[in-house]
Amino acid sequence: MIGNEEDIHEALTCGNWQTEEQAEQFFIEFVNATGLFGVYRQIEGVALWKHHFQKYNGLRADVLLFPSAKLAAAGWASGCIVVEIKRSGEKIGPGISQLLDYMNAAWRLPGGSVIPSFGFILPAIKQHGPLASVMSHQHVGTAFPDRDAIKFQCGELTVLRAYRDGRVQLGGLDFGLKTGSR
Repeated sequence: MIGNEEDIHEALTCGNWQTEEQAEQFFIEFVNATGLFGVYRQIEGVALWKHHFQKYNGLRADVLLFPSAKLAAAGWASGCIVVEIKRSGEKIGPGISQLLDYMNAAWRLPGGSVIPSFGFILPAIKQHGPLASVMSHQHVGTAFPDRDAIKFQCGELTVLRAYRDGRVQLGGLDFGLKTGSR
């Protein structure tokens, strides 16, 4: 059972987008204005592995962001980002599950394939506690508009903040590095 209003707010996508298409249109226009990424929509991927009990249904991501020379010059060396977009008020669990699959896939682009370094669900606020820990270990996070920027966050850290005017702030990336026993 969800304990309080804040927990309920975190468990749902935020914003005022009535449809996924509206949320995606906002995001695409925003990202294109920044000049920080090449944008690929509705791209197909191939799973690199799956659990023995999973049924493979094919993969199609809403958006894949390929870093531009401008973003690389600002210090980004963390590769591509896959984004799962939902309408406002949706439970974030299914989108996070999709992102976990997307992070373990190769995505077909003109000239080759890429494996994303990060996956984000939009529009969703930063997560806290055990869920945030699991998400950050898998390099899965949330993205949401914050005034004139979109914040991409994993766990308690902001990975990057992209401003509509093309400015960017890079955050810490020192998480999700360990495997095995803790």
